[in-house]
Amino acid sequence: MPGRDVVLPAQPGGTATPAFAVTPDGARRGVVVIHEIFGRAPEIDRVVERFERMGYAAVAPDLFADGMKVMCIRRAVVDLWRGAGPTLDKVIAARDWLTAETGIPSDRIGIIGFCFGGSFALALGGDFGVVSTNYGEIPRNLLPDEMAPTIGCFGGLDRSMASVPGRLGKLLQDRGVPHQLHVDPDAGHSFLTDGDRPILAAITRPLMHVEYNAERAESGWSKIEAFFAEHLPT
Repeated sequence: MPGRDVVLPAQPGGTATPAFAVTPDGARRGVVVIHEIFGRAPEIDRVVERFERMGYAAVAPDLFADGMKVMCIRRAVVDLWRGAGPTLDKVIAARDWLTAETGIPSDRIGIIGFCFGGSFALALGGDFGVVSTNYGEIPRNLLPDEMAPTIGCFGGLDRSMASVPGRLGKLLQDRGVPHQLHVDPDAGHSFLTDGDRPILAAITRPLMHVEYNAERAESGWSKIEAFFAEHLPT
């Protein structure tokens, strides 16, 4: 089933949100996909379509659609720091839309985020059935009291994230949250999504290595797929 552009209804006091979605007949599980700091991009649409091939309904809201990107990023960072606000509301609205569209209950809907989106996945991890955070910083408001089972993928070449797996693992362990945290020594930042940004890759290579790696990506995706299959009910 091909993906399609949709518009998610506005929340009280908010605005409608464009999104990209797949809602295959018979899907019994779903996932909300949160984009990187680049905003909606073709590689994020392809993540949505990848989940459809895995048997999921999926939706990726465009969190930067209602203004200048730099202002949307600023607002999103403030919302993340506060642990509340319109950007987080849009993510929950995407989950609720998926439930209304497909009948899949919220405890069968997971969340996956990349970079910036990985932080949002952690911040909202109490509102979903399973969490996948990928090379995202731990939000300043830490984690929800009731955190869903969590998998995290990080690149060992990404020195900007070097301390995150250890700190996140301790937080999850202390709360008794089922989790897997993987650090791939041969991968850098953004290794899971197949965007093509050669200039960014070149200028970030000493610190972050922002670059897609097909071989390492498939290794990471196999872990994510297995974790979702284990922890999301059908």
